[in-house]
Amino acid sequence: MRIETNDNFYKNTDGLIYNNGYEECEPGHSFGPAVRKSYMIHYITSGKGIFKCEGKEYHLEKGDAFFIKPGQEVYYCADMHDPWAYGWIGMQGLKIESYLNRTTLANSPILHYSKNDKMALKFVNISVAYRSTSLCKELLLNSLLYDFLHFLVNEFPNFKNMNPTEEEYVNAIINYCITHIDEKIYVTDIADYLGLNRSYTTRLFKKNMNTSLKDYILKTKFEEAERLLTETTLPIKVISKSVGFDDELYFSRMFHKKMNVSPYNYRKKNDSN
Repeated sequence: MRIETNDNFYKNTDGLIYNNGYEECEPGHSFGPAVRKSYMIHYITSGKGIFKCEGKEYHLEKGDAFFIKPGQEVYYCADMHDPWAYGWIGMQGLKIESYLNRTTLANSPILHYSKNDKMALKFVNISVAYRSTSLCKELLLNSLLYDFLHFLVNEFPNFKNMNPTEEEYVNAIINYCITHIDEKIYVTDIADYLGLNRSYTTRLFKKNMNTSLKDYILKTKFEEAERLLTETTLPIKVISKSVGFDDELYFSRMFHKKMNVSPYNYRKKNDSN
């Protein structure tokens, strides 16, 4: 187990990574009931366990994260048969609470993120920075903190507190399609991201954009594919994965259906121009 604590907290009153660590727990290893003195987020990389706070019990596993507020009584325990491993980040500062209130952590202490390794890499990068001997270490840690907070707000926005307009919802959908272009995007993913009903999300988008959300998702992906075909020499297999298609043949078939030309011939035609 490694625990790191930043002793320079008072040099940055807005926000600071206070501590950081990673642990592969023994079966039944537990903490609490007790309180922590900083805001903490634990991200589970393998195994299972339970987390209890405010009278509720959560059964968690790989891809889940749990959030602890300063002074909040909590208890968490590794599973006896498949104990969890997790990394954690502790944060303090005058603005940390307001930043985290922009995320769904304002309403629930649990997050889930397993579609790729982006969240895990945030924890790895912060751990590496703690071991750095650079004279700019404090600046590096601050940049990683705000990068992590930006990631949380972007991936888990708290629309309940924002009371957004229809235009803001539509802009959030467009932004989601762009920032997740390298992934498979389902309408239900976007609806969950917004905290809205699926059917309402599709009606809202069509009303404001005069096109279906499914068509817009494909349009965004194929526009990016067109750019990659004309501006790069990347293989079509790589381009297909870059716009969220695991199957190159399926990508080519869908591209042809939408563009009336295959990716190969599209590139060839533009090369000749």
